[in-house]
Amino acid sequence: MIALLLALLITPPAAALDVDAPGEPALRARAAIEALPVEARVELRQMFRRYREEVARRLEQGWESGLLNDAVIEDVDEPFQPARLLEDAEKNRKKELAALEAALKTSDADANEHGKLLAKLRDKQDDLDRLRRKLGREKGICRDWSDDVWSLLTKMNLDNWTVDDRRRTARPYHTAAVACAPADEPTVCLAFDPWSEGQAQVYAYPAWDGHEPGGRIPADYFLHGLPEKVP
Repeated sequence: MIALLLALLITPPAAALDVDAPGEPALRARAAIEALPVEARVELRQMFRRYREEVARRLEQGWESGLLNDAVIEDVDEPFQPARLLEDAEKNRKKELAALEAALKTSDADANEHGKLLAKLRDKQDDLDRLRRKLGREKGICRDWSDDVWSLLTKMNLDNWTVDDRRRTARPYHTAAVACAPADEPTVCLAFDPWSEGQAQVYAYPAWDGHEPGGRIPADYFLHGLPEKVP
């Protein structure tokens, strides 16, 4: 009897062992997924595979998991930009610089247009330098991940799912890419959230939104429990 009491005292409750352990919310989400048309389930399998590849790619680039940073706080003068948007802006500035450099080479050095091009070139170079300084920050806060995954899934041009970059309504502040199906009247919504551990984790949206345990759906289900193609 004494040994049993000691065991109860030193053994933490199951929820404390793994708050992300699959539970009733995950089971409900899986049942809703199974009720979707086969086309939607095939797309979901494709979404997860692309998602898993993207998380691995970003980790190889040096992105972190579980990163917290005050940079996410909105600033009216200079709003926060997720890493993907900074990367896109850097690429665009490089293209603009290359175009200006090409135009400068063919312009008359004594002409007024030459001076204007030179001024534009300097401004663009300053802009590029500012972007590179911003890109030098640590990457992997929740808005970096949610924006990147949202962009990835959106570019898939999904027929059966809608995708949003959503902010959790329950504290603490957090964001994730959320996919819902069917597109017109959704019966299931899933949060694609790799932030906490740098893994391609998917949660039943209601549990994720309420910051409640039991919402994580095991990756094995998306890899082996969904159809690969439409019959």
